[in-house]
Amino acid sequence: MSELSQEEIRRRRLARLAALGGTSSTPTLASPPVTPSASVPSSDIINAQQPSSRLSPSPRGSTESNTSADSVNTNRETHFSDGVSNSEVADQNKIPADGLIVTEKTDNNLLDEMPDTKMTDLSQTRQYNSFDSMGDDTLLSCGSVQVGSLPQSTVGGSEGASTREDSTSRSVSPPQFVEPPPVRPRTSNASPSCSRRSLSMEVDDSSERNSQSEQSHQEPMEVEDNDISQSPARKIHRSRTLSCTELSEDQLRHIVSKILQVSWSEDSVGGIFVPTVAASLLDNPKLSLEELASEALIDVITQIEDGSDPLNQKLIAVSETSKRLSEDCGDDIMTSGPLSSETDTNSDKAECPAPTLPIPKTIPTQGLAVSYILRFYNNINLYEREHPKKSSEPPLSDLLQSLRTLLVNHLVLVLRGKFNLGKCRKSPLLPYILIGNTPIGLLPELLLATYLDQEAFEEVFVPLLMGIREEMRRCVSPLNGRGHGPALRALRALCELRAGPRHALRPVCALIARLPSLCPAPVTTAPGREIARVSFLGPFFAISLFAEENPRLAERLFATGTGDRSLAFALQREVEASRNTLHTICHNILLSQEAREPILNYFAVLLQRNERRVRFRTDERSLAGDGFMLNVCSILQLLSVRIKLERVYPFYTFQPNIWVNIRDDTRLYFTSQEAQDWLDAINKDPNHKWPDAKFQTVCWFLTLHMHHVALIPALQTHQRRIRAFRDLQKVIEELMAAEPQWRNSFSALRNRELLRRWRRQIKRLHRSKQCAETALLDGELMRRSLQFYASVCVLLTQQLEAARDAAHAGHAAGGAGTSGSGSGNESSGDSSPATTTRTATTGALAAAFRATPEWYVEDIADFMLFAVQYVPQVVADYIEDPIITWILTAICHSRLIKNPYLMAKIVEVLFVINLSIPLKLKNVYEKFMDHPMSQTLLPSALMKFYTDIETTGQSTEFYDKFTIRFHISIILKGMWERPIHKQAIVKESRSGRQFVKFINMLMNDTTFLLDECLTYLKRIHEAQEGGSSNEARARALAQDERQCRSYLTLARETVDMLEYLTVEIKEPFLRAELVDRLASMLNFNLQQLCGPKCKNLKVRRPEKYGWEPRRLLSQLVDIYLHLDSPQFHAALAADERSFRKELFEEAAVRLAKSCIKTPTEIERFKALADNAYQIAISNQQKSDEFADAPEEFRDPLMDTLMTDPVVLPSGKVMDKSVILRHLLNSATDPFNRQPLSEDQLRPASELKERIIQWQREKKLS
Repeated sequence: MSELSQEEIRRRRLARLAALGGTSSTPTLASPPVTPSASVPSSDIINAQQPSSRLSPSPRGSTESNTSADSVNTNRETHFSDGVSNSEVADQNKIPADGLIVTEKTDNNLLDEMPDTKMTDLSQTRQYNSFDSMGDDTLLSCGSVQVGSLPQSTVGGSEGASTREDSTSRSVSPPQFVEPPPVRPRTSNASPSCSRRSLSMEVDDSSERNSQSEQSHQEPMEVEDNDISQSPARKIHRSRTLSCTELSEDQLRHIVSKILQVSWSEDSVGGIFVPTVAASLLDNPKLSLEELASEALIDVITQIEDGSDPLNQKLIAVSETSKRLSEDCGDDIMTSGPLSSETDTNSDKAECPAPTLPIPKTIPTQGLAVSYILRFYNNINLYEREHPKKSSEPPLSDLLQSLRTLLVNHLVLVLRGKFNLGKCRKSPLLPYILIGNTPIGLLPELLLATYLDQEAFEEVFVPLLMGIREEMRRCVSPLNGRGHGPALRALRALCELRAGPRHALRPVCALIARLPSLCPAPVTTAPGREIARVSFLGPFFAISLFAEENPRLAERLFATGTGDRSLAFALQREVEASRNTLHTICHNILLSQEAREPILNYFAVLLQRNERRVRFRTDERSLAGDGFMLNVCSILQLLSVRIKLERVYPFYTFQPNIWVNIRDDTRLYFTSQEAQDWLDAINKDPNHKWPDAKFQTVCWFLTLHMHHVALIPALQTHQRRIRAFRDLQKVIEELMAAEPQWRNSFSALRNRELLRRWRRQIKRLHRSKQCAETALLDGELMRRSLQFYASVCVLLTQQLEAARDAAHAGHAAGGAGTSGSGSGNESSGDSSPATTTRTATTGALAAAFRATPEWYVEDIADFMLFAVQYVPQVVADYIEDPIITWILTAICHSRLIKNPYLMAKIVEVLFVINLSIPLKLKNVYEKFMDHPMSQTLLPSALMKFYTDIETTGQSTEFYDKFTIRFHISIILKGMWERPIHKQAIVKESRSGRQFVKFINMLMNDTTFLLDECLTYLKRIHEAQEGGSSNEARARALAQDERQCRSYLTLARETVDMLEYLTVEIKEPFLRAELVDRLASMLNFNLQQLCGPKCKNLKVRRPEKYGWEPRRLLSQLVDIYLHLDSPQFHAALAADERSFRKELFEEAAVRLAKSCIKTPTEIERFKALADNAYQIAISNQQKSDEFADAPEEFRDPLMDTLMTDPVVLPSGKVMDKSVILRHLLNSATDPFNRQPLSEDQLRPASELKERIIQWQREKKLS
């Protein structure tokens, strides 16, 4: 760079005074452009200078020829930035002459995006690549100088000032700038404070001589003790430093000039010459400090208006922006880092390329003015750090505070456009806040200066908020995603600002609530997606890991198709950190009284416009995405985590004019009309008044409904995605397996094209599945959901128990639902007030439970089924007693829930936990089994539900019941192995009709399933023996194999249950209405296994279907032996269709040959068959003897001689054992299908006597 002589500097100074009206004998000379990195000539090459005029300021780089050594040493004390020698400077990091040093923080871990310190903390100096889309008008702001780490020369020193002298005069054209040398970051072990050594810069001999030429009578400023370059005279003179309270006016002006980096006289050491101040001081030497500082600041802004850049701030901004963007391009691994460039995949090192930022032709001067004001503001902080004691006492503390106020006021004027400056499209403060680079205390001061003036406040902060929103929108864009951390932290910093008495006001939060874009009215046919896109908070909630919302993530992070747990964990932690920041933002907004209702309304509108997400088939493009809704759900979870359930009003959802809507939802017990009648009765009650909804109630129910709209649909979509992936994979495998058949056929080309298309589709599905698993299988999300549903279970349990008590007590409110109200203001005769209130509350809760939407219960079951299957460890670690209590209570009182499929889903939860015992849920299963309710009520409740599920009202009820009963049989099987529960089952068997119905259904299922299994086995045997390779036969065989495998699985469990139940329980199986059917079923299946056609059941690879004939034969024989009794012998003999003595003998031979049973058991089996055979012979004789019985003595259904006739309400007469057997399957009259129960049967005593008398006469004859 060109070197300026002292004569050149002198002439330029005189030219400035001439412009103000002064005179100078030396004309201004033209000079070459000066760059920030230029150095000042050393003393060896500086020629003798002419004496300066009295009115001209002393050149900062000159040295007076008649200056004595003492004055030099004395004047060196006046600069707290001159204490570093040239030798020390050589050891420092190379810093450009513009006075900028950048401190950086090492990226210690992935979660550096979420620091604990506040945004305005000067130690947060990490930068982010957030400004590539701001345009030329904000380029200066984007490259904001690191105002938190200014060098000493920019605060109080005179070094390097001569390099900018050509730009301080408004009569000289602006210099041509070149790129400064790179700035070295501070080492990681350096102190974050702005110490003299960290802020020192290169000092040349010329500037040092200039500092030595100042007046020796000036009192020295404070310097640090560790300055080893001080001369002995300087150290001696330092002991005579004045105290802070004795600072003179000149010294205070000197401090002002250092902070504002301005120069107006020979005694000033600033960097920008302010002619207005110089002229004012000539007119009024006693100009006050406030007026002086104000005029100096206005003069600087005026120079910027004229297109000047006195301190080369523009070039510093541009160069620093390039450097920070290149260093911090990898802000977060979700949207940037090594994967943010399309060209990274081919590079050896995955590094983010440094973007090129050309210097625009014009930069808005508004941004430049803001950059100067922030620089000056930070100079105050630096001065206070270096002189903590002096700066804390008047008059210096008052001066510094007044300077702060002055700078903030002028900043407000600049931001409001009150100066004639070129405006930026975005707020000039935006880049400083985004990179966490605003001086400490600036934002609170700016808030306090404007919040009382609504117009000024909105003009300052609305552009700032909208700029942060736009930056966030760009960051989460699927096509141009970058790190979203800066925008989140910036909004959090603004929302944390407080004002007013006791800092109770949050003006920025109130401003957000007043924004029209917070909750805009819908204008499209897709309101759900619209509000997610155009609302103010929409971009902040749009952080997503789903491939549908963030395709770049799926394409780059999961391109290989292999799951990386560490990558998934890192992504989950990053999203969780973002959600915590969003929770802080929303929590601060809710703490503002003015903003609470608007933000709650925003959440409610989000629910209403996206309620179609719960539908099975809907247009997902018109709704908000899963990632967006899950973020909102997570924020509400975090807001509700400290809400106590006692403070939640349980009847809130039934109030009129609320933020949630359940009007069209299906209820647990009531019909829609019954629910409306109940509400009408409450509203018509003159003594009833709905209470005002509190925040805790509204927030809790919004969270519950957000789970229904956000979390549950996302889980269901993921399960459908998994099924589609498996089905497509299976289709591809089947087509590949059949390739030898179509390889040379005309369909070969079509099949190959299908394979290519399906493989591309399955690849996309796999990436989508991996992204969804990363998003949904987040331990923190699942844990919070589990804990919230625990609180829901507490409320549901309270209401269900109230409904149970109301049903037991026969309350009218439980049935008609017209006397219970939400307020609990009922009265009841002469009861005491306490009893009346308790009764009224019970009735109200009972009616509320019946009117509760079904999905309250169904969502809990769906979530538990998903969590147990995919995140069992979370369930094992965090499941709470309320969930266990609710599941058991619901099962044990299933009659209070009308929908049997809903109850079946609750039973399925217990079933999947039972299946997971060997894995990770053993402790959870133990909690269920150790619960007192499971040891007393659960067995009988399961058996009752086993019976009730026979009819569901759906067209698929016949097949649905087998799956549901399979779940119940698995649960009962596990309970049978525990002594306490086994005893409860045995006790239930003695209770009477309920257990008999259960056994009857069990026998029906066993009969049907075994019949179906044997039928399908025969068809498979025929297909395998036929050996045809016809495509149609192959498809039929595959279908038969699937059905056979399913039926065998179900049949195995029902036979197992019959086997272990008959060990301890015999009497119910031997009842007259059951024993005959049980004997017939056993005989028929024994004939199928051991009869002449048993070879038709032989198939290839029987283990493929779960077909174990030996095991089945062993179980059937065990049941025969367990029920060995005269009643059972008679029942076997009564089976004329299947009972044959030869069949039992053949079975005994097979048992012995295959060693299935011991000889003792085989002998017992033979003896049982002999006894039954003797009874069969006797029965045959009786049948022949009574074959001519009158028609009135015969049963109309079975055509057998009645032994205990009964009269039906329709007047028909039937044998009691026959009608009871019928009632076990259907509680209707077999002749007219009218409802019929056992209690309605009347004995036909007269007919019975006549039958007995006829039998006697027949025998005698």
